[in-house]
Amino acid sequence: MDENQDKKKKKQLKNKSSKWWVWPVKVFFLAIFLSFTFSIISEITLSNTNIIVSIIVIFVFIAISIIFDMLGVAVTSSSIEPFLAMASRHVKGSKQSISLIKNADRISAICTDVIGDICSILSGAAGASILTKIAISSEGNILSIVIASIVSALIAGITIAGKAAFKKYAISHSSQVTLRFAKFINIFTKKD
Repeated sequence: MDENQDKKKKKQLKNKSSKWWVWPVKVFFLAIFLSFTFSIISEITLSNTNIIVSIIVIFVFIAISIIFDMLGVAVTSSSIEPFLAMASRHVKGSKQSISLIKNADRISAICTDVIGDICSILSGAAGASILTKIAISSEGNILSIVIASIVSALIAGITIAGKAAFKKYAISHSSQVTLRFAKFINIFTKKD
């Protein structure tokens, strides 16, 4: 019986290792789809709005980027043992947390590399778009160019500082963040 199980495990490992390229290809197409979708939404929203609405959109993209970066780090740095204990006590979200942790590499790639990075790029692009409009309307005034550069630097600074702060939080509170994330996901999943 043990020999059959060993053969089965070896076969499963061989199948997984021979298809290492499938996941990166899926992530590639997911990134293209999400980037295209977010870009369309951003372009539609920013093309005919005033600067206040545009700034709000930029901060929404920054917030999404920071939050998803935090989620990816929390799941990656979480230990499965507390969730196994919670699952035995039927704590809501514990089974989903176990699933997230078992797939931490994929969750991290989706949260930090796909959604987080796309939103970071789009917030920078949206900021650049707004600043270009300001520079064109001011006809190359040196003060507007300086202001545009300062705003662009602020967008980058806020994004980087936010990610740094929330990564530290995600690592030190990984179990709590993972459990909250799992409970949130449970809202959208089918109940047994």
